[in-house]
Amino acid sequence: MTSKAPARRCEDIDQQALTYSEIKALCTGDERIKEKLILENEVKELRVLAAEHRNTVFEMEDKIARFPEQEQRFVTILDNLHIDREALRKLPIDPETKIPVFKITIEGKEYTDCKEAAKAFETTAFALCKKLDTPVKIGEFQGFPLSVTINSNYLGGGMTAELRGAYPYTVKLGESFANNLKRMEKALYSIDYKIKDVQAELGRLQADMKEAQHIINDPYPQEQELKDKQERLKVLTEELNKAALEAKRNHPDKQKTCYFEIVKLKKEAMKRRKQGKNIEKEQDQKSKSESIDD
Repeated sequence: MTSKAPARRCEDIDQQALTYSEIKALCTGDERIKEKLILENEVKELRVLAAEHRNTVFEMEDKIARFPEQEQRFVTILDNLHIDREALRKLPIDPETKIPVFKITIEGKEYTDCKEAAKAFETTAFALCKKLDTPVKIGEFQGFPLSVTINSNYLGGGMTAELRGAYPYTVKLGESFANNLKRMEKALYSIDYKIKDVQAELGRLQADMKEAQHIINDPYPQEQELKDKQERLKVLTEELNKAALEAKRNHPDKQKTCYFEIVKLKKEAMKRRKQGKNIEKEQDQKSKSESIDD
């Protein structure tokens, strides 16, 4: 599922069970065969791990290549959020609610009463917004330009409002425009939490960058083990090949009989045996006949 080739190892749970390599080594009396087969498995596993390490290095290199652009994007977002926060701090504060005094401008008319503003906001939004996915500017909210869009990607249709400061703040609108005004306030007044979230994302990105550099700088930890076992496997293979050639010279191949030839020979042997029994039976009968005649 991940397109990777994970290395898996499993030992036989029965310690009394002999492996194929052990059986072959016992039959031939040559422990080098067992060692060769074990080395082949170990080298195969180490090569898989080495391939995984290379794939990880490639991924880290791609991550490092993308890092400057991603880091700059977060830095720019933070700079823009700080600009907007300073603009919000300059707004007059309501002594009772401890938040900026409510103010919205719709089509050039300023509203400070939430109920009137909600009604004007709803009327204007439905009157001006005709085309799908086309933002329409209808005024300002707390000094931030306000535009509304009818979105085609929402099931059954839907509206979003965007407050455009140095950074854009998007709010999904519901049926109640009084609640929509509260949502817009929350989008702006929670800017400190937004700054903390972006700072956390930037921190994670920088930590990932350090980890990626660490992985790239560290070589494959089992590289030397792989080289040693490959070299030993090469030596063993050459030795066993030489031994096999020498054995072939000293002991010519016996004539091999295939399975079907063996079956044929068995049938012929059974046929001869049956014929022999028939001959013996005929001879016995003949002998008895001659005795009777006498």
